[in-house]
Formats: sequence, structure tokens, C-alpha cells
Amino acid sequence: MRNSTELAPITLLLLEDEPFIALDIEEVLNSAGVRNIHTVSTCREAEVWLRGATPHVAVIDPRLTDGICSVAVKHLVAHEVPFVVYSGDTDTLVEEEPAFGRGIWLTKPCAPDELITAVGRAVDTGRN
Repeated sequence: MRNSTELAPITLLLLEDEPFIALDIEEVLNSAGVRNIHTVSTCREAEVWLRGATPHVAVIDPRLTDGICSVAVKHLVAHEVPFVVYSGDTDTLVEEEPAFGRGIWLTKPCAPDELITAVGRAVDTGRN
């Protein structure tokens, strides 16, 4: 398990449209020291937020209520923001949007320590 101070100073963008899953992810990441989490539930909200902010890392459910978050993930790639693709649907996603292939993949559901490790790996990737 990572030291909670390692993840404390980061800003994390969370794209998740299921409220209970979002709350669970926030709780897990808070337990790892992440305090600045911006959660959005639609692709559109993510696009708007990304116009005025750049996170250190993102956790993305790629299929939200308003579609596949292609614009958001392309923005993250263009701005070299590392991300974790957290999804139960991994079969055709990269075919639909190749930019998702640049992320660290994590299959829903997963253990809390797996999520923390994936976010830590993404943060470390962004620091290199």
C-alpha cells in the first residue's frame, strides 16, 4: 500500500455516472490521501471542467450516460495527463477510441488496493 502523503497533493478527475460507485472510489482514494477529487457524471461535464483545469491524474469510466468520453480522453492524452480506465467493458473500447489504449486498465469491480496502486502507477507515469 502506498504512503498516503504520496497521493495527497494531487488533483484527480473522476468520470463516473453511478453515484454509489463514485462515492466508493472517492472513499478509497481519500483513504490513500487524495483530498482533491473532482467528480463528474457526464462526458460533457468533463469537457467543460477540462477547459479550465488540468488534473494530475484521472480515473475514467469511459461509457457515461451521454456516451463515450472520447473528447475528454483525447484532451488528457494531448495534455499528457495519465489516467486509469476503470470499466467492466473492455472488449471494443480501444477500437471505438484508440486514445483509451494510453491508459492503465483496471476492470470493475476491483479491490481497493488495486485501485490505489493503479492511480499511483498513473501518477508515477506522469512524473517521468
